Amino acid sequence: MQVEHRIVHLDLKGAPWKIPYLEKVLLKAKAWGATGALFEWEDTFPYNGELVALGSITGCGGDGMYTMDEVNHILRFCKENSLEVIQLIQTMGHMEFVLKHPAYAPLRELPESPTSLCPSKPESQVLVRAMLEQVLDAQPDAAYLHIGADEVWYTGVCSDCKKKLEGNADGTASLYLEHVQNLALFLKEKRPNLTILMWDDMLRPMRLDTLKSYKLGELVQPVVWDYNVVHHFNIPPDLWTKYSEMFPKVWAASAFKGANGINKVISPASRYVSNHVAWVNEFEKYPNINFAGIILTGWSRYEHFSPLCEILPVSMPSLASCLAKVDGRTLETSVCEDLPAEEWPGGHLAKCIRYAVSLTEDCQKFVAGQTNLNPDMDSAQVEKKNEISENPAEMLKELQAVKDDVSRLLSEITGKRSAQEWVQVYLMPSITMLTEIIK
Repeated sequence: MQVEHRIVHLDLKGAPWKIPYLEKVLLKAKAWGATGALFEWEDTFPYNGELVALGSITGCGGDGMYTMDEVNHILRFCKENSLEVIQLIQTMGHMEFVLKHPAYAPLRELPESPTSLCPSKPESQVLVRAMLEQVLDAQPDAAYLHIGADEVWYTGVCSDCKKKLEGNADGTASLYLEHVQNLALFLKEKRPNLTILMWDDMLRPMRLDTLKSYKLGELVQPVVWDYNVVHHFNIPPDLWTKYSEMFPKVWAASAFKGANGINKVISPASRYVSNHVAWVNEFEKYPNINFAGIILTGWSRYEHFSPLCEILPVSMPSLASCLAKVDGRTLETSVCEDLPAEEWPGGHLAKCIRYAVSLTEDCQKFVAGQTNLNPDMDSAQVEKKNEISENPAEMLKELQAVKDDVSRLLSEITGKRSAQEWVQVYLMPSITMLTEIIK
């Protein structure tokens, strides 16, 4: 079974890609079978007016938000290339990029945590509606909008919520569902034909009668996510039964990167293809479920304050393999860990990063009295590593050279701040450690 929509998720939070690179990625994704792109802007969307505090409008090359001209260019480029655009704006959970600002801190559900928005304060709806309006204004012909709403870690904690919950048989579910319902009704009033998507994880434990009482089936389409490999993949059959009774259409969400660990650097295609095999099996297992499409998620950070992980250039072979799987063009075991240079946007950078990771692993093993060779390296890199694996001075020299290469190549496709962050997190600890050893 092949689903109609195959949407590639581009998680842009905190590290916007420069437009020329983004264009290459989008064209490759389409050539590999994608039908659209899901843009998770977070702090890279150029909010203006009363929301301007959410970031500085300096352009993606300056690591600020995209300018409105850049956003318009991206949306137009997708349209010209027949790629469906879905914008994603978080509206309750994962609100760190908003609630970290002092002006919005009073809207936190838990005062010490910027993750969750309080649904009981009237100002919360005003804030989120203003965000959604600006995003929709950028896309007058939008057919879809994703309101996030996943992983709301705190609900019913603040005094306003506790007061609202008194005597409510549905408990904290009522706070969440009322917030989502009010947003959906607002959006439907503005755009009656808009299809509203939301992550499904908060809905899973809720009773069917509770969901029905908020008429969610008439307002949204849930996106059911599971990023596990085949032998850990497990969506309970009763969840499909519950959703099929309520939602005319549901979406699936897989992962092609960013689901292998908070600080992982490499995206093993075999691991992510396994997740897509599991989803294809699910489509075939439940032919009665009306799957509207699949969103191939590609997380860049686990949340706003987490480090960059599995950046896009490194993950392109995984994306190609995963799209081929859901597009029905490959056998179950078909996995591509490399791509030809002309098919791999950022391929040179990706290979430098692979080598850098191998060097940092060797550095750690050298300190522990061990050495190893990474099978992903080419013969020249293997030979070079053999020469330096027992020599900390040479290892340091090589790491510093790789750092310069990675910094330069990263700066060509993203902003200086993002490039510096990656180097600081993933290379500088080893460089510092070797420097101390050599002293």
